[in-house]
Amino acid sequence: MVTRRIAGSALAAISMIFVGLNPHVAGAADLPIAEAPVFTAVGVNWDGFYAGIHGGFAVGSSTWSSPTGYFVSDRDEDALPDVQGKGPQDGLLGGLQVGYNRQFGAFVLGFEADASFGPLDGYTVCGAVVGLGGSGDPCHVTTGPLASAAGRFGYALGRTLVFVKGGVAFASDQYDVINPSSFPFNPAQGSAGLFGWTIGAGLEYALGGNWSAKGEYDYYDFGTRTIGFTVPGYPSFNSFSIRRDQHLAKFGLNYRFADTGGSDVSAPAPVIISDVTGEFGGRVGFSNGRYRENLFDSTNTQQLNSRLTWANQTGVSLESFARADHVSGIFAKGYFGGIDLLGSHMNDEDFPPAEDPYSNTIGATSRGRDLYASADIGYSFLRASTWRLGGFLGYHYYSQRMNAFGCTQIGGGSVCEPADLIPGNALVLGQTEYWQAARVGIGGDVLLTDRLKLAAEAVWLPYMSYRGTDNHWLRSDINPQLDTGHGVNGFQTESVLSYALNERIDVGVGARYWLFQAQHGSTQFPDVENRSPMNFISSRYGAFVQASYKFGDAAAPVVAKY
Repeated sequence: MVTRRIAGSALAAISMIFVGLNPHVAGAADLPIAEAPVFTAVGVNWDGFYAGIHGGFAVGSSTWSSPTGYFVSDRDEDALPDVQGKGPQDGLLGGLQVGYNRQFGAFVLGFEADASFGPLDGYTVCGAVVGLGGSGDPCHVTTGPLASAAGRFGYALGRTLVFVKGGVAFASDQYDVINPSSFPFNPAQGSAGLFGWTIGAGLEYALGGNWSAKGEYDYYDFGTRTIGFTVPGYPSFNSFSIRRDQHLAKFGLNYRFADTGGSDVSAPAPVIISDVTGEFGGRVGFSNGRYRENLFDSTNTQQLNSRLTWANQTGVSLESFARADHVSGIFAKGYFGGIDLLGSHMNDEDFPPAEDPYSNTIGATSRGRDLYASADIGYSFLRASTWRLGGFLGYHYYSQRMNAFGCTQIGGGSVCEPADLIPGNALVLGQTEYWQAARVGIGGDVLLTDRLKLAAEAVWLPYMSYRGTDNHWLRSDINPQLDTGHGVNGFQTESVLSYALNERIDVGVGARYWLFQAQHGSTQFPDVENRSPMNFISSRYGAFVQASYKFGDAAAPVVAKY
């Protein structure tokens, strides 16, 4: 349900761009595209009230410490010391903002309030060692609404407002601890409304008319709170001290209600801007991914001991992108996005002689997250009036976090027995993968008609580094288990077919495929002398819709009304 709300908000934002900036879209196909006049910087007045919509991605953490009551380790003389755990708190988000600006020359003072909603959550190992086989508790946070009220201070250059902000922040958190042995069906639960502070910075760009687009980074700090828990069958006071913070990347669209501006206008934009053209925009997508890791014996390195396969990891994505081209042919481009994984299943296979007989189990996956970004710089070495071709070098980052719940034996063995000790809501296995890759690519675009453009690129990943964390929640000795590796010869491909609604606004559809592989990897098991060889492979393919805005000399000037 939350995923649908986020996707709906993003699609609504794209619709707002279409309708607000191009009210005659229905007849656009019948209108010729006029030759774009030379862009001249216009002063923009930012006075007045505004409201808008935003989407983005949040990355944060929760740190659990100082347990009391049920959660302390001294309830059992054989228990190990308490575990302080720090885990992720991330996910897609969407929301609304309202604000007011007052401009004094090029300086802009304002106030903004916003609220964001999304499926933000995360797990960490914490508390006393109380699980099956002595594992730590899986401690879980789910964040509801995030909100802030902040003052803004900015400086306006041409169409661009550069700003910083600071103020107060709020988050609504739900906490639970599901222990497979002690209370598998009734988790310990707590909740809190957190108040803290926020600081951030960003850019806002006048699109024309009463519209502007913005991108910003915000940091929320909620400090440390003692959270009380209700634990079934254990009435005495039970609590954790939990520290929470959050990093937010937000991209949005604002509509200003003033019909005209005042006398104060922006400072002139730097002259170098006149030599740069480009576009920026947003995408909403759907994709499918697969991750597999193979573990080999530490002594007989050709012997496959186990395999984990996370298949059909489908997800909804939100993404922002931008490209800037200099008249010399040099260009820079990049994108940033996140994926809310909808869930599927995970297969855990164990092979003889390490596990005899062969075992194959399955667990349901949900509450997974991806985060990715790319940055490239290149040169268009072939250029004509209707096409261009260039090469580029760059960097790609990709992380994925997945969780598997329950355990069902589907082949051989008896790993999941007795089944009643591992209910479907029990977190059994977690996987977090981090990839960093060098990019070497070639790409270009061609005008198929006066409005229709095809862009494509092919990228070779000559080197990829891998770092992974396996959380075996029912085994304290390998919770977590750290993996490392590197690989060669990955690749990425992408193509986009776009249509010009007018001189400024394009819409399009696209598709992409990614393949990362680390052929050389290993991990170190406790009390084992040699490292165990491993290899890893991760792939993702999908499609997206996008809307983009052109800036610079290649597009007609738009007089902003503020």
